[in-house]
Amino acid sequence: MKIWLINPPVLRKQPSRIEAVVTGMFFNSPPLGLCYLAAVLEGDGHRVIITDSPVYRMTAADLASEARRLMPDLVGITATTPYFDQAAETARAVRTALPGIPIGIGGPHFNADPELLLRHHEFDFAVAHEGEYTLQEVVQNIEAGRGYEDVPGVATRQGDELYWAEPRPYIEDLTELPLPARHLIPMDSYRPLPNDQHRLPKAAMISSRGCPYRCIFCAKQTFGPAHRTNSPQRAIEEMHELHDRYGMRDVAFVDSLFTPTKQRVRDMMAAMEANPVDMTWSCSCRAEVLDEELLERMKANGCWKIRIAIESGNAEIRKLIKKGLRQDQFADTVHAADKVGLQVKSFFMVGHIGDTEETIEDSIQLACSLPLTDVTVQINTPLMGTPQYDMCGDYGTLRTEDTSQYSFFEPVFTPHGLTEERLAELHKSFYRRFYLRPSLVRRRAKHIRTVSDVTNYLRAIPLAANVMFDSMKDKG
Repeated sequence: MKIWLINPPVLRKQPSRIEAVVTGMFFNSPPLGLCYLAAVLEGDGHRVIITDSPVYRMTAADLASEARRLMPDLVGITATTPYFDQAAETARAVRTALPGIPIGIGGPHFNADPELLLRHHEFDFAVAHEGEYTLQEVVQNIEAGRGYEDVPGVATRQGDELYWAEPRPYIEDLTELPLPARHLIPMDSYRPLPNDQHRLPKAAMISSRGCPYRCIFCAKQTFGPAHRTNSPQRAIEEMHELHDRYGMRDVAFVDSLFTPTKQRVRDMMAAMEANPVDMTWSCSCRAEVLDEELLERMKANGCWKIRIAIESGNAEIRKLIKKGLRQDQFADTVHAADKVGLQVKSFFMVGHIGDTEETIEDSIQLACSLPLTDVTVQINTPLMGTPQYDMCGDYGTLRTEDTSQYSFFEPVFTPHGLTEERLAELHKSFYRRFYLRPSLVRRRAKHIRTVSDVTNYLRAIPLAANVMFDSMKDKG
């Protein structure tokens, strides 16, 4: 069979002031989920085409033309919450171009809102949670002329009701999956944001799935709460493939949790030492797992940056959002990382449930007091399926459930005591106060080594200006 997998467009009919920032932040690396699906299907002898619409700046109309050219036997579309409308528009365009073709939906948004299948008849079926083996079995059934509605992990419609097949267990041994089919995507077209660029070309990879922590804003329906890891040897095998086959020189581990335990980090470092590869890398960490000794070993094996999610500088807010970190834990780790020469990026959010001007000020002051080289500051956006979604009415106002307005950089939820305008201004102020400091300029200057480093900073200026200085878009 010929199977067409689509990452839908991100271009909107009414782009906002921060469209360039959002597009760059969320779509600067390949759709690895589709690459895993494709690898399993190719293993069965099927022909798979992946179209990554964002990297090609494609629209739904472009995809309709592509559908008529490709004439696939089945179409699969993935969707995150902010871009579900584009996924649905894509499905409608493909349906018009190729009536009768089976079209499936998967990805984070369906797992958060499975009832969408009843509202959007442009999709014939949906794949829940991890999709590799579910889609494989759907394709096998279609090829054999059988129905797929009873395939474990599939949802379909029966009249006006949602029909679920039995659930499919999460994949326990990730090593059994083939390496993602990166040969189906334009690997040389992905370029990291300037502050995440170290050596080029750069790739992204995943060495684990799931997260056991309980942060109330996090949507974990796709991979679940159980943390499962690839073997360290398999992770290093994938790094070698990225280097040897694709010429990659830097890799970002985009696992939700690269450092679940000290032993996992030690095992990964031992595998890198036993089978070294000429690549640098970065990863997201739980601060309390790391110490100076581990950080030194990570740096010796090519790590140049770690990412730590602090989320709030106020202890009561961290308790309310179930972040589960004390200030001394992440402060000690940030200082230790800086001491051994690693860059440290931290994630914060403003507009948490319970946030006030005072608690947001705590976050800004904390970020400015730590030896961080970068921050990403998002505006809290309650997503369906998360614990905070059911709580937000007690703590503020959710202006809209129209997910096309969700960007994580413009307010849709406003805590009691704040306004949207003030929240947007505090968000910009966070960036201004963090980045426009002489001490940060000096810290960043220590890491400038080449002309390309200077070019990166120049490239970052218009993106930063969009967040730090532009006024909030007119809500009409």
